[in-house]
Amino acid sequence: MGLTFNNIHSSVYGLGTKITRPLLPGNSDNYIDIPGRAGSILYTGKPKDRLISVEFGFMPGSRELFRAKVWEISAWLNTDDRKILIFDDEPDKYYMAKVEGQIDLEQVFVLGKFSVIFRCEPLAYGAEQSVNFVNDSITINNQGTFESQPVFTSTFTTTEAEWKVTDPNSNYIRVINSFQVDDILEINTATGAIYINGIRALDKLDWQNSRFFSLRVGESTLTISPAGACTTRVSWIPKYL
Repeated sequence: MGLTFNNIHSSVYGLGTKITRPLLPGNSDNYIDIPGRAGSILYTGKPKDRLISVEFGFMPGSRELFRAKVWEISAWLNTDDRKILIFDDEPDKYYMAKVEGQIDLEQVFVLGKFSVIFRCEPLAYGAEQSVNFVNDSITINNQGTFESQPVFTSTFTTTEAEWKVTDPNSNYIRVINSFQVDDILEINTATGAIYINGIRALDKLDWQNSRFFSLRVGESTLTISPAGACTTRVSWIPKYL
């Protein structure tokens, strides 16, 4: 089994791999011991970065090829930012990863071995999903194992004074504006960005009552109001813990 990192598959360098992936990345939980109290108090934290260990091996045909291969591999693994990491047995999911720490190379004649720690964001990601609202309502099936943040894009077909989307728990995002026909409203709940016709419009948010909700795992029914005001598309990226 191999992997793709930084848009290049490990087989390009003739690398064999042994991969160790954690079942869970761990949490930054805190436990506080109180004198006179049995047990501790748990303050639940967020998932930590996921550390994935990979052992690589390669064997070029000569010492000259060996050293050339070493420089190619080092250039491949050296990145400024996190890059997409995909394993062959799960091509439909990816991690955002960067190499952690120093890499030591063990060489015996033309046989090379080294281990890499990829420091990844806690969650794995699937391909972006998107669907259109029908009659101002939609039931979404989030097939990930972790909540996802939706992105809404609405094109107005009538003039309206506001726009609102509501989730199953009655949380809603409400934007107050003098919308005209063909105006385009974009809301990204992951970043908190709101655009109207490509211009930032966070000041139009009913911030006192609105809540940027997430899509829970499984089915969620969302509704748009006022009815018949716009055509809306929602997109999200499934996430896996």
